[in-house]
Amino acid sequence: MGILKYLAVAGLVASTSSSSLPDVCTTAFVESSLPAPDFFPGLELIAGSVTAQPVTNFTAPPDSTHPGATGRDFCNVTFAYRHVGRPTDRVNLWLYLPSPAQFKKRFLATGGGGLSMTLGARGLATGLSYGAVSITTDAGFGGFDSDLSRVILYGNGAMNYDALIAYSYRAMHEMTVLGKELTRKFYNASNSTKIYSYFHGCSEGGREGMSQVQKYGTTFDGISVGSPAFRHPIFHYHGPLSQRKLNYFPSVCELSRITADAIAFCDPLDGKTDGVVARTDLCFARFNASSSIGNPYNCSAVPQLGQPPIAGTVSAKAAAVAAETWRGMYDSNNKLIHPFFAPSVEFGDSVTILNPATNQLEPFPNPLSPAVVNLLIKEVYSPTLPLDEVSPDIVREWVNDSMAKYLSGIYTLWPDLTPFKSNGGKMIFWHGEADAAIPAVSSTMYQDKVRKTMYPGLGVQQGYAEMSKWNKLFLVPGGGHCDPGTVDPLGVFKPNSAAWPTEVLKSLMEWVEEGKDFERLEGIVQGGEKKGEKEGICGFPLRPVWAGNNGSDGKGRGKGKGKGKGQQQSEDEEELQCVFDQQSFEFFTPKLDSFLVDAY
Repeated sequence: MGILKYLAVAGLVASTSSSSLPDVCTTAFVESSLPAPDFFPGLELIAGSVTAQPVTNFTAPPDSTHPGATGRDFCNVTFAYRHVGRPTDRVNLWLYLPSPAQFKKRFLATGGGGLSMTLGARGLATGLSYGAVSITTDAGFGGFDSDLSRVILYGNGAMNYDALIAYSYRAMHEMTVLGKELTRKFYNASNSTKIYSYFHGCSEGGREGMSQVQKYGTTFDGISVGSPAFRHPIFHYHGPLSQRKLNYFPSVCELSRITADAIAFCDPLDGKTDGVVARTDLCFARFNASSSIGNPYNCSAVPQLGQPPIAGTVSAKAAAVAAETWRGMYDSNNKLIHPFFAPSVEFGDSVTILNPATNQLEPFPNPLSPAVVNLLIKEVYSPTLPLDEVSPDIVREWVNDSMAKYLSGIYTLWPDLTPFKSNGGKMIFWHGEADAAIPAVSSTMYQDKVRKTMYPGLGVQQGYAEMSKWNKLFLVPGGGHCDPGTVDPLGVFKPNSAAWPTEVLKSLMEWVEEGKDFERLEGIVQGGEKKGEKEGICGFPLRPVWAGNNGSDGKGRGKGKGKGKGQQQSEDEEELQCVFDQQSFEFFTPKLDSFLVDAY
């Protein structure tokens, strides 16, 4: 007799309507709350896998997109399942279930990062701030400290397609379906009781959320996705290839001076000087790296790169490397391969390292790129890939081949989101404009493809206006990769005075549950004189303009004077306008014309 049938016969089912945490946070009660054996065809729960541990008076630390919480009581639960026909298979799920008194009828699926599908306890803590059950999965990769790289190949040339599909979309779906049913039974909620379901993730977690919207559109009521890794990061080669093309390998210090000059020049282009570049489109058009030539730089030693203290002035060669990097990656026919970064973004992929044998700087590609190329394209276990074996044309070939191979899987680019929209789903999609890991243009290109697919008969502004009723994209000025501020090429966090959406989930939940629509996403200023103040973030394709400066040479002014939802506007905030600018829109929606099929 299976575990679930045994529990049903034994009558080990209780009501949580008036129960305390100790009453429900037991192995027996959690086992009684598991989905029925035939609930998800093809999956079977592993007997004896349930653990349950009550946690009281817990403090959930704040994170970049939630404020944290104190005094939280929850049941820390794990259980496992396998796929029918795979006897050695084991997929582990991990949940935080709020005490009955703190549960607010919400379910939150959380995403991972890098090649992992989980952020562990850090991700699970997110739900505690909102009275939501939160859940994560190891996807069957061998534990919550494992990732895809450990299981993707059986051996060189032998792809583990079960693991690949699990990572691409399937494990997240299975986790969500099982977790929602467990939530309903744990709290003894009737089928007519509404439990709102949400997803929250950034980077790889953002890709995972998009995979669910694209493939399982009726699963979630609300989705929060940041900086999604739609494609895996072979574009991290662009910096080293630009250096090699010009045969000059500048130090991190020299390039950082050029970035600082770009920020100083571009900061006021939105009409406000605050240390934040809010108009990367104008920065790209107006800043010239040659203006940095001769400017001094001075940096302390960088032991991890083998570099001693360094000082000098920006060279013409360094300025040329910067300009080539900003230009984007082009093939030998001068056609664009991959989206580009703006001048105000740190040169995160242009790190150089000192070779002690030659005493010369050499390119140091982001290690994630060779790992991904070797595992997913070459199908070999190797942490390295000599730069001599890489060129823009080879990158183009990799992209083209991987699109053909993975377009229905790990490449998460399907633009028809009709099932999600028709089911009443709401999505907040956000991306830092100073993201040095995934260019913001990657997200705007995808969003525009959704607009063209779902509103083909409407113009640009009309199409976005209709789409914003259920799907909103916000470019966060000065925002880095999933965090406020930016991270320099050495991994040093640099806070700034940008407004960051610290409560994306709160905005999403009020939109879904209370119908509180909004035009601007609420941000909180992270530093400077206005630290802690609220400030609106414009919804794409509208762009921010302050203090009567239209930021676009007087062209293309549009509408968009919404407020950050629920915020009180100051006099300065009332001066912010969100305007449409055709040249800006074209900057954010380039065509990757190196490919014969749509690539975005």
